[in-house]
Amino acid sequence: MGQLDRQLGDRLVKHYNRGLTEHGDTAQGALWPNEIDRRTRFGVMLDVIETSPATSIVLCDLGCGTGSLLSYIRERGLENITYIGVDYSAAALKLARAKFPGVTFIEMNIADPDADWDRISCDYLVCNGVFTGKMDISHKEMWLLLENTIKNAWYQVRRGLAFNVMSKVVDWERDDLLHVPMDDSVRLLHGLAGRNVRVRADYGLYEYTSYAFKLPSDCVEATAPASDFVPVLRPLLPSCDRLLPYLRRIDRARVYTNHGPLLAELEMRLSARFNLPVESVVCASSGTTALVGAILATAGRATAERPLALVPAFTFAATALAAEQCGYRPYLVDIDEATWALDPDKLALHPMLDQAGVVIPVAPFGRTIAQSGWMNFRNRTGVPVAIDAAASFDGLTQEPQSFVGTIPISLSFHATKSFSAGCGGAVVSSDCDLVARAGQALNFGFFHGRESESFGTNGKLSEYHAAVGLAELDGWHEKSAAMRTVINEYRAYLGEAGLAHRLVGAPEISVGYVLFRCVDADEAMRVRAGLQQHGVDHRLWYSHGLQHHSYFSQLKRDDLSITEAVAPCLIGLPMAPDLSTGQIAQVAAALCASVRMP
Repeated sequence: MGQLDRQLGDRLVKHYNRGLTEHGDTAQGALWPNEIDRRTRFGVMLDVIETSPATSIVLCDLGCGTGSLLSYIRERGLENITYIGVDYSAAALKLARAKFPGVTFIEMNIADPDADWDRISCDYLVCNGVFTGKMDISHKEMWLLLENTIKNAWYQVRRGLAFNVMSKVVDWERDDLLHVPMDDSVRLLHGLAGRNVRVRADYGLYEYTSYAFKLPSDCVEATAPASDFVPVLRPLLPSCDRLLPYLRRIDRARVYTNHGPLLAELEMRLSARFNLPVESVVCASSGTTALVGAILATAGRATAERPLALVPAFTFAATALAAEQCGYRPYLVDIDEATWALDPDKLALHPMLDQAGVVIPVAPFGRTIAQSGWMNFRNRTGVPVAIDAAASFDGLTQEPQSFVGTIPISLSFHATKSFSAGCGGAVVSSDCDLVARAGQALNFGFFHGRESESFGTNGKLSEYHAAVGLAELDGWHEKSAAMRTVINEYRAYLGEAGLAHRLVGAPEISVGYVLFRCVDADEAMRVRAGLQQHGVDHRLWYSHGLQHHSYFSQLKRDDLSITEAVAPCLIGLPMAPDLSTGQIAQVAAALCASVRMP
């Protein structure tokens, strides 16, 4: 794709804001000629939805303006649609949020080369009116914006998308409108969706709407049958039969939270599994709150003298958000190319250490991080360390002797993790006093009584989640073995194609992930498009790095060239304990076809 200039979005939004200012929240304010034509377009756009009204879907309205499409959806009683609005106009989004409280609206400049498209994950996407007008922008610039937008959006949709442009089959053309030959639109979509493309020009307006699909319809020859769509993640938690004995214990005890007997048993069993003394584990309501507890227990809240938390740019957003909840201002640091993690020896020489109140190394995808290097760092610099090891449960059970020490590590028990309590987390350390402080921080600062003695939050794990965690421990051997079997089958299929060396899985990382490593960003984009075309869902689990999130984009940072190179090239493949051999073969075939494309 060609490079865009983010100022192109500024030029467009300025024009649309002028219409909103002059005409208000009306069709004319959104630069539509009249309300009748606008509603016609709404109906045509919703034709992209090919599932039954009983199927719940997520619809993204790209260029949503003030959210008028959502009004139309609600008027039609389409209660199965969860709506997400995206626009670059802050003025339009302010009106939309006021009209529809609780609905997700995202501000994003689609012309920004660094736009974080991973924030948009949906079943269907519509782009209504964004590319019909071009004002004083050249045809070449506007077509490049359309092409980049549709390609970026295609990677985020699970089922299909639609957009409209002005037709060339008209009596005359206007210089301020984008008239596009139908062949150009079809050629663009054919490169993404193969034959799964449709065009409509039968609704009485001087335009047409193009559709592309990732799942079959009655009108389109599908690349992959709907039954063969492989989701990137299908969590499998304990069955109701396994949960029932624990739920009956809750019924008898009538203790539902606040350190109940099931939670005490879970913490004791986890300590034993990690080969640690009792009271070496305290559970939390989420992995994020566990990290908050670990930070507070080892470093306390930020101070004016040491306001920074040094965090890797290559991580999930929760790492930086947990630091912020403890009062720290995240400072983004680059990773080591081989480990994808912070290097303690290099960080010991970092120029911002004198302002750092805490360092938060991340165990990427559950990779084991040895305590020794970070204990040396802490002893050498005096800066506290808390390790975000969200996905490292299985690595921790295998190597507790190297992974566990006096530096606290935080785990996540979210449904997306290999070991799950549905939601939850834990702080683990051989320093039982530190674990006690983490527990105090997760209980309003209470220790032995009802007096708040320190800063804290409500981060306790409920008895119901503890019940899920205990049932998960009961079946952990079988579940982990099933996931290892899946990984071995991936390696076997990709080995036949000479691509096994590109696969990253257990024991190098958690059994909950399977990654495919691309040689560069261009190959990664080709592979992602090929996977979607073959009905295979996937993720960039850490997006393109925190620096590309709009919320974190203004954070101070080092040069992040390694993160920029690594992040787009690690593609998360489908994973589930019951992923079938046929599904694995489908993923492998899609990878092989995509890698071999010219």
